[in-house]
Amino acid sequence: MQRTAHIRLGLATLCAVLGGCAKVAVLPEGDLPKPLVVQTPAKVGVVVTSEASNYTHKESRASIDYEAQLGPSHKHLIEEIFKAEFADAKVFDTVDAARLEPGLLAIFEPRIEQFSFASAKETGGQYCAVTIRYQISIYAPDGSPVDTLTLTGYGSGPAPKIGNGAEELGIATFAAMRDAAAKFLTQFPTLDVAKPLLVSQALQPKVQPLPGSPEATAAAADMTIEAVPINDPPPVASTIPSSTPASSPPPPPASPPPVPPSQMQGQFPATEP
Repeated sequence: MQRTAHIRLGLATLCAVLGGCAKVAVLPEGDLPKPLVVQTPAKVGVVVTSEASNYTHKESRASIDYEAQLGPSHKHLIEEIFKAEFADAKVFDTVDAARLEPGLLAIFEPRIEQFSFASAKETGGQYCAVTIRYQISIYAPDGSPVDTLTLTGYGSGPAPKIGNGAEELGIATFAAMRDAAAKFLTQFPTLDVAKPLLVSQALQPKVQPLPGSPEATAAAADMTIEAVPINDPPPVASTIPSSTPASSPPPPPASPPPVPPSQMQGQFPATEP
């Protein structure tokens, strides 16, 4: 134990002597194209907690410290997505605050569950890639749990020609966010949980099935959106990736396990010119 501590101290000292360990700050930025979707005729609450709006992923690889500041972009995109999907979407800090709002038919709380990436060095210098897995808790207007939706977004960016790759990883991260947004916008209306909202009816709390039961397995399958890699070509470092489909690099090696092919798939909805 003491020897391990000395080794760690030695590595820290070496980094300090060499001028400090390298740091890569990943800042995804951008706006969604305006989706051409039919709005669900419902007033809903959208919860973005302080933790979610300040979400930061920190990781060290080969003496390089990576810090992905996802929270601000997460909050911005969530507001865009739900205002596009529903006729009226109000943002709250907590579920307790949302449940006090009159007229809500449902409450949604999207959270980032997992962030993983592959740098250009790890892909052989061809591209960088990002995977983000989201979990969306769905509540009845009184705050009672209804269901949980899981979806995964993939994104890729170019290999850096100069610099530490922060800008390119930022591009890939935003592409992954946009990919998840596309899947939610196009696939949510097809889920059973959306049916009451489509006819302007409030969601009702559900009796949760016993863990491991056939009913629980079926519910999990119904509430999962297919994790299909985004089909955008790697963009130049100074632009946001185009939404025009093209040949796609392989998905990130650190991505979560894929869901069965029988589940839903979706690409980015058409946008206005």
